[in-house]
Amino acid sequence: RPNTGYLKGLLTLDEGGFIPVNNQIETEVPGVFAAGDIRAGSIRQVVSAAGDGATAAITAERFLSSV
Repeated sequence: RPNTGYLKGLLTLDEGGFIPVNNQIETEVPGVFAAGDIRAGSIRQVVSAAGDGATAAITAERFLSSV
């Protein structure tokens, strides 16, 4: 189980406690991203978590550049 209980009420969690994201690792809250094992649909492998982190970093940079 993901350690996401502290996010209840702040973000939507699926029935397993994972955080739904879009293809850019964005949550429903602008500027909040979820990567790795807490992300809904993650395959829970180190290499995919690293890829999620890279995607989140690029998306976060774009988000910050637009505000």
